[in-house]
Amino acid sequence: MTTAAHPAGAPPTAGCAVSVRGLSRSFGPVRALREVSFDVPAGEITALLGENGAGKSTLLKILAGLQPPSDGTVTVFGEQVTAYDPATVLSRHGVAIVPQELSLLPDRTVAENVLSGVEPGHRWFPSRRRMLERTGELLAELDLDLDPNASVRTLDLATQQLIVVARSIARGCRVLILDEPTAMLTPAEADRLFTLMDRLKSAGTTMLYVSHRMPEVFRLADHIQVLRDGGHVASWRREETTPDQAVAAMVGRELGQFTRRAGQPAHPALEPALKVRELSGRRHHKVSFELRPGEILGVAGLPDSGRVELLHNLFGGDRGTGGTVELLGKPYDRRDPIASVERKLAFVPGERRAQGLLTTMSVGENVGALTTRAFSSLGMIRRRAFDARAAEQAKRLRVKTATMGQPITSLSGGNQQKAVLGRWLAINPGVLILDEPTRGVDIGAKAEIYAQLFALAEEGLAILCSSSDLPELLTLTDRIAVMSEGRLVDVVATDEATEESIMTLATGATPAAA
Repeated sequence: MTTAAHPAGAPPTAGCAVSVRGLSRSFGPVRALREVSFDVPAGEITALLGENGAGKSTLLKILAGLQPPSDGTVTVFGEQVTAYDPATVLSRHGVAIVPQELSLLPDRTVAENVLSGVEPGHRWFPSRRRMLERTGELLAELDLDLDPNASVRTLDLATQQLIVVARSIARGCRVLILDEPTAMLTPAEADRLFTLMDRLKSAGTTMLYVSHRMPEVFRLADHIQVLRDGGHVASWRREETTPDQAVAAMVGRELGQFTRRAGQPAHPALEPALKVRELSGRRHHKVSFELRPGEILGVAGLPDSGRVELLHNLFGGDRGTGGTVELLGKPYDRRDPIASVERKLAFVPGERRAQGLLTTMSVGENVGALTTRAFSSLGMIRRRAFDARAAEQAKRLRVKTATMGQPITSLSGGNQQKAVLGRWLAINPGVLILDEPTRGVDIGAKAEIYAQLFALAEEGLAILCSSSDLPELLTLTDRIAVMSEGRLVDVVATDEATEESIMTLATGATPAAA
């Protein structure tokens, strides 16, 4: 049963590590948080759920001291927070955050990163021997098998994330905040993080973490708190609720299992929109497949399978080493991104912030970036027409924004993703390539993106979709091409596939079907 929010003036519950009372935060006319009140029990793991835009990131930033609230209070272990800056919140209250964008020194060693700011020895001449010893002891306590002398740049993302956790513990962290910690991790890497979280919990560390992944929430969390539209709407112990109830609280409505449209691809008799023959390039070799109008073809594979590099080769971002491509009935072998736009080949990359967003521009400029030529004459953009077209596209994709002039970085992850998708749909593509289409996107935005892709396929668009999320591929696609060690080992009908059968092919556990 959903529990009512704590009254803003109520005292902290006994045994809580963090108490939030009447917390509000406004950015101009936009209220990101509205009188949020709840408690985080000490020594346990609390999951913070909500759609993108619900106020989760704003709340985490306040708790970590990255920004002050407009109103309300935060109390940590009985002491009210009065100075909102990360160093004070960590040193005085023991609260640290592991953000989505890791803040490490890539050219320094593990030891230098773990003990940055708390190096043993003289302030200006820290003892390297004692740094290595202290780091080794800390890593051993956390059961992390890492070389203190290793350069951080040589380590994978999951290991770098563990280093940030170790650094927080070295600085006296008692409350650890984790913001989407598994968004970029493989299942095996996520398991390493979960093991560390279990160990920290056993040692008495309190954790508050954000995730959109219900299985991990119900695997890890002792308590669940839900935000919606900036307000606190639900609070449970994990055993008191179900994933369906949690999702319903997040989105304000019942949201059943995602279902694929029934029947065959919309236009199975038409000529392929994309023909790929023995395509080779970085990390992929002699890949062949066809994609027809109205079909959604998935691409599955482990991180080193070459599936992402294949997409970049098709779009022209990476230079291939062999093979042929036929796009919409015509050869397309001298590929580059500009030519791909002209040939109506769209590509939504998986690294949204690094490769998809124009981070210094507005929502409207991001959505309309590929249509400027259509609205230009004599080097001048017809601004009114350009803005109207961008607004129309944003409305179609249900991008939630106060104005089209709002900075794109101020939007939630789901709305940023919809804006990037809208940019590419504005060119009226014949083939749409997607990599990780819902990474870091909440369940409500995911449902909207799925619905858009289904509608686009029904209209005849050919869609190639790569994802590390196997349930997503089993929901979205008509067929799934499975890659392993750079080769396409099989293409299977989605109706006949399971997560287990896809993983068997992806890991090379059995030979591909003849």
